[in-house]
Amino acid sequence: MGMDGMTQIIVFMIFGGFGLMMLYVGATQFIQQRRLLRHAQPIEVVITHASVFSGTSSNTDTRLLRSNSTTTHRPELRFRYRLKGREYESDRLHPTSIAVTYASREAAAEVLAPYPLNAKVRALVNPAMPDKAFLDGTAGAGPVIFMVLGTTLPPLAWFIGAMI
Repeated sequence: MGMDGMTQIIVFMIFGGFGLMMLYVGATQFIQQRRLLRHAQPIEVVITHASVFSGTSSNTDTRLLRSNSTTTHRPELRFRYRLKGREYESDRLHPTSIAVTYASREAAAEVLAPYPLNAKVRALVNPAMPDKAFLDGTAGAGPVIFMVLGTTLPPLAWFIGAMI
């Protein structure tokens, strides 16, 4: 096997492995989201934390000697509740743990607007999974996106590896 074949295998292993990981995360989150939503019951919760987390990642292009940075903003919240005599805390906005980020701080803050600190609000919880209450009962597309990317990355990696 020549160097080109080896490059193709290396590229396939890296991106294919990443794709399989995305497929696994997407599938497990999809199943968990369905379980949480299937038997969800309303419950009153108290918001104990609400803020916007901003993170910056930098990417340096050594060929152009330029550095680009990207800042994303994520709404963070926690809430407390009692179920069957036990106290729990959750940080789930949605029934999936795949985080959604926003390009602007204002957009992330808008998501938190209905959940001010110390407010009593309605959440949903599956009594079989009492520690995974969530505030928004809308099924997110994140798990499906992860599964689609996870299934397309390995063949795409093989094709791209063959072109290098």
